[in-house]
Amino acid sequence: MYAVQTLLNKIQTSTQIDFGDLFNESLGVFKKVWVQGLLLQLFSTLMMLPFTISLYLPYLSNAFEGDLSQLTMGSADLSSALYEDYGTSVIWIYILMFVVSVASSLFLLGFYRIVKEMDHGNPFVMSDFFYFFKSAMLGKAIRLLLAYTGIAILAALLCFLPLIYAIVPLLFILPMFAYNSHLSITETIKVAFALGNKKWGITFLIMLLNVILLYVITLVTCGLGAMFVGCFLYLPQYIIYKKVIGFDAPESTTQTIV
Repeated sequence: MYAVQTLLNKIQTSTQIDFGDLFNESLGVFKKVWVQGLLLQLFSTLMMLPFTISLYLPYLSNAFEGDLSQLTMGSADLSSALYEDYGTSVIWIYILMFVVSVASSLFLLGFYRIVKEMDHGNPFVMSDFFYFFKSAMLGKAIRLLLAYTGIAILAALLCFLPLIYAIVPLLFILPMFAYNSHLSITETIKVAFALGNKKWGITFLIMLLNVILLYVITLVTCGLGAMFVGCFLYLPQYIIYKKVIGFDAPESTTQTIV
């Protein structure tokens, strides 16, 4: 396990990463983990499905009864409708939305561990998806996700440019925690922002390219392709982490938590 100062030194002394190499290596890792990426998308979809159905069921019922206007309402109108239909209990809807978001992020943390294992030639272990659901990691992971959400909200409130800047460092918070869960929340965020600042340009460009590619694939395949290639968005961060910081041991890092 690397100490904070070691991580920061590796970041500061890192060399330039070639854009073409980054994309090609991301593609190479994708070929190894696309099945696990599909499982990640399925897990997230299955978690969201019951919540989405229960949330929109009243509006679908009204639509079948002839009131089609609710199907075309905007986000502001939908929020107002939620308050009208659910009253103060709408708070619990937002809490549930946050819980589902946290669960999806915990699966993503597990996916990053799986990517590292399979990239090093180790076999896929399904339980790695649930690694951060275990009690020894869950509390710390939730606190990190709360801090992540707070930073994102603050950046959004500060207007457009701070949000554009913060997007890149935020991309590295989850992989940084997945591979350095011994760090404190503050240390994780500090090192993630240091890595994001150092590799801001190339990370932003590869993210923009991948989002455009995913959008095109989604359109061409009527949404189905996003399930199969959606995980590709997470792989450049892994490659950058591997090139800049690396791993202290090539063998499996799967641990038993007691």
